Amino acid sequence: MFIRLSANRDEFQPVDFKPGFNAIIADRAQGSTDQDSRNARGKSTMLMLINYVLAGNLHPSLRPLADDGWEVTLTLEMFGGTVAATRGLAAGRKLTLLADGTARDVISPYLTEGKIALHDWKDLLGLALFRLEPDAQEVAGGISVRTLLSYVIRSETPKDPLKVIAQQGATSSRQHVAFLLGLDWQVVRELAAVKKGLDQIKAIAAATQEGLVATLRPEEELVMERAAVSNEVEHWQQRVAGFRVLEDPNSLVARADEITAQISRLRDQALVDRRMRELYVGSLVDTESSAASALPIEAIFDAAGAVLADGFKRQIGDVRAFHATLIANRRLFIRTEIDTLDRRIAERSVELTRLDSQRDSTLRTLDAGGALDELNAMREELSEAQGRLAALDLQIEQARELLARREELKLEQSTRRNDATRELAGSRTKLDRISARFSNKMSRLYGKDAALTVSVDDGGYRFSIRATGAGSTGVDRMVLFCFDLTMLEEGTVTEHHPDFLVHDSSVFDGVDPRQRAGALRFAQEMVEVSGGQYICTINSNDIPDEVLQEDWFKDGIIRTILDTETGGLVGRDF
Repeated sequence: MFIRLSANRDEFQPVDFKPGFNAIIADRAQGSTDQDSRNARGKSTMLMLINYVLAGNLHPSLRPLADDGWEVTLTLEMFGGTVAATRGLAAGRKLTLLADGTARDVISPYLTEGKIALHDWKDLLGLALFRLEPDAQEVAGGISVRTLLSYVIRSETPKDPLKVIAQQGATSSRQHVAFLLGLDWQVVRELAAVKKGLDQIKAIAAATQEGLVATLRPEEELVMERAAVSNEVEHWQQRVAGFRVLEDPNSLVARADEITAQISRLRDQALVDRRMRELYVGSLVDTESSAASALPIEAIFDAAGAVLADGFKRQIGDVRAFHATLIANRRLFIRTEIDTLDRRIAERSVELTRLDSQRDSTLRTLDAGGALDELNAMREELSEAQGRLAALDLQIEQARELLARREELKLEQSTRRNDATRELAGSRTKLDRISARFSNKMSRLYGKDAALTVSVDDGGYRFSIRATGAGSTGVDRMVLFCFDLTMLEEGTVTEHHPDFLVHDSSVFDGVDPRQRAGALRFAQEMVEVSGGQYICTINSNDIPDEVLQEDWFKDGIIRTILDTETGGLVGRDF
């Protein structure tokens, strides 16, 4: 808990805090005029200075103090002792620490000549105030001790008490509230990462369907195109493989023409030979048939009644013998000619077959071959088609990887949601107790129902605060007040919340006096019973009269800043 806030300037009057209820009040002095205001008295400046020493950033309004060499010291209880932390407003990368008791033993390893680096100071604050291990602060997008402190030192009053500022992201809010409630904040981080991955894949898929990304298309469309391109590649490969580079294509053309002329001549000769053979075959048949059908001359004379002399009969026999010899020779000649023609026809057929084959080969070479430039052009076409095929293969692989990744993320999401649900079930007793405390405070203030609920969704633990009448400024402020007070009450018996709570005066803006009085009493009663520390800043005209007259409130005033006091809390105008 806080003990003292001081500075290295005499004009700054130290603020000494005490256990229990603490109030810093801006009041109107006797004899002050209407021009004297209780605003801008330095109440919020005190919170800025506390936050700065607790490893926060320098608020721009404090720059004039930095230029004048101001150093601020905050003394607080840590690690069973007291620690005085001094940080210069101009050069705040290192702090000077003075510690006693057991705190000295814990802090000493971090010190170099009595100073500590800012990041090490954050680690110590996390350990001392929230039991936050240093490793947790090193996780990108993880738990930040500064964000946790913003739930404890409320200088901002967002409508949603689960946030420290209105612009805080849902994941950050869920993580830090989960940590404060003692739940596994890593579940929120991991599920948020899974959900982000799924959302990205969903966006990519939508862009793919709309054709917004040329390289991303549906798998079925890519596979169809790949089949067409694959056929094109095969076509060019076959053409290139069968291509012959012709050094003198004109000579092949002349050779083909010459072979064609030879074939034409041979076919003409073959036609003549076939016709000659047909004539010879016909002549041979006629010769044989006429010889077979001729009547002997003796039979003719006998039929005529003539008697042939012996000499004439001998002459007829000689003629018949000569004729038979003549016919036999003619038949032999015809058969010899037919055999010769058959041999020539067979030889010519073989030659025609050879020439036909030779001509076909020449024509195929002419058809498949060409100049080297033509081959290179075909190779370029093949290379271009192969490039398109490789690009399509990559796109198909990407589409399939995207689908596989989506299924992996969905499985991981389901698994982690189940784990979170089981953990939540085991924490229900504690969470129900916290919700009951919150509801009781809202009921006492407004007589209305309120609840703090926890569930699990795709983003991890989902926290919700509901209160009847929420929406008006006053009710929303008291919802935040009751939530913070509940967390302080719970923090006094758990490890994930320090035993102090600080509220800026803006927490009470727009709140009805009766509820404002009830809220201040709640704070005083709770820290008196639990032993915690509550600090608030408030203008005197915002304090209900009945509260101003009560001893517990008078005892809790640790500093009254008059509207006529020069420079307010810091003792100087800037």
